[in-house]
Amino acid sequence: MSERRAGGGLRAILDRPAGPPAGGGPGGEPAHRCELCAAPIAEEHRHLVEPGVREPRCACRPCALLFDRPPAAGDRYRLVPDRRWHLPGFALDDATWAALNIPVRMAFAYRDSAADRTVVLYPSPAGAVEAPVDGRTWAAVEAANPVLTRLAPDVEALLIDRTDGARDHWLVPIDDCYALVALLRTRWQGLAGGADVWRAVAGFFAGLRHRARPMPIGEQKGVPR
Repeated sequence: MSERRAGGGLRAILDRPAGPPAGGGPGGEPAHRCELCAAPIAEEHRHLVEPGVREPRCACRPCALLFDRPPAAGDRYRLVPDRRWHLPGFALDDATWAALNIPVRMAFAYRDSAADRTVVLYPSPAGAVEAPVDGRTWAAVEAANPVLTRLAPDVEALLIDRTDGARDHWLVPIDDCYALVALLRTRWQGLAGGADVWRAVAGFFAGLRHRARPMPIGEQKGVPR
């Protein structure tokens, strides 16, 4: 089992303590900078991903625009999109979930173009951990859910929430998933996490539900409109 953590660029955003955002760094320096050109950037900004690295990087608007197109051969980075869909018709029953052998109640999956396979990870106090999912079981999930073919490799993910009895599935930018990872890593206390981290998780998914659009079930199944 391999462990992957949110990268240094995203960590600069996500590891800050709870509360109002700081106005800048020490000595009045900007709180965030583009990781390509070092220009100061706003609190809300886009991210780039280098395939195979699993490390979103903060990007200023000009650098993000350089990659705001379908990826071309030789491109080092891919721009993380900004679309979020709630998938109310996603087919993943309790028996299939159990067969995936994911030890927690949250996970995300995306196509890793460098490895040429789908990877399934789950958030933990140590970071994002790759789950040793059986390939045949995951292939069955993909066959039952044609919507997964819509995921842009490396930059979009299926996010699964089964906390507190939920059965929710989302198509989200990959940096949303690493935001959830960082939330657990920075707020976890003791053996069970503590009330604060689970309130924060609930708030994360409530915010996601507010921002995401519900995808019609016919579209999820590949039925033309």
